[in-house]
Amino acid sequence: MERQSVCAVVVTYNRRELLLECLEALKGQTLPLDAIYLIDNASTDSTPQLLLESGFIDIIPPDGLTEPVGYHKKLSATSIDIYYVRMHRNTGGAGGFHEGVRRAYDSGAHWLWLMDDDVEPVKDALEVMLSYTAVGECVLPNKKFADGTILSDDSHFSLSMGKMMPVRNGEFAQHSRFSFKNYATFEGMLISRRIVEQIGYPDRRFFYLGDDFVYGIMASLYTNIVFIKDGLFYKKLKRQDAKSLMGRESIRLKDMEIYYRVRNMFLIFEYMKKIGTFSPLAYVSLFMNTIKSALGIVVYDKSLRRLYLLFKGLTDGVLKRFTKW
Repeated sequence: MERQSVCAVVVTYNRRELLLECLEALKGQTLPLDAIYLIDNASTDSTPQLLLESGFIDIIPPDGLTEPVGYHKKLSATSIDIYYVRMHRNTGGAGGFHEGVRRAYDSGAHWLWLMDDDVEPVKDALEVMLSYTAVGECVLPNKKFADGTILSDDSHFSLSMGKMMPVRNGEFAQHSRFSFKNYATFEGMLISRRIVEQIGYPDRRFFYLGDDFVYGIMASLYTNIVFIKDGLFYKKLKRQDAKSLMGRESIRLKDMEIYYRVRNMFLIFEYMKKIGTFSPLAYVSLFMNTIKSALGIVVYDKSLRRLYLLFKGLTDGVLKRFTKW
């Protein structure tokens, strides 16, 4: 039987120290990777310099790039090939994963392991995840935080209403070690090239937020999405409670999140329409939530800029203006 090759795709932007921890964890997997595709979204925090000092690249990319430029190196003491791609501009997480998935797929890899720069796999994460690929060709790891807390996730995305719904009747607990989902994240997603062939590459129009979510929705049309309940990845950024645009919690959101969370819902609706599950009631739910969010911003944030970004996101979504804000 042909050996199944695995390539990791890591997208980074201005998190050089966290990136280094992620890369070291990838090097030390109990089941060795074949390659790492590292997509640097034009970081401005001297990421290339640290990669050079740490032995992950041999060349600092020149300034003033007008298109992505790639470099290859065989990592010392391992058989892992690292392909460093310096983007000419920040294309957001969506643009970075589009580039990385395309390159990894074109390399002929059987499995693509997709992750942001702020997560870190435990030593046997890949080995464990591959053991579930007979159940589904898209496998997600649970995450744990520095305090040891493991994420509790028993939600389901309504493909008609366009919102998260709680799982009822104990569906999430039907298996002791895993469950099935209909969406995903790029925080350790392991996906087969067969599924990538069916659904294409991540949609660059999202730029920030939602690209991985929709990628999981599309993958769920062709395979089980297996969610492993064990915490196989560390979530490195400081843990926060669930975010919301409503009430006091709105102050925890970045300006970009306020804009893209609303605007990108219209892209998600586009995919729901494409697969024939969309209900017009989803618009009603979105508009009601936007009004509630606006009231929360007025009462608690007292920020005209954030209010403007909220309604700009709504307007751009309605008018299908899906360029970077």
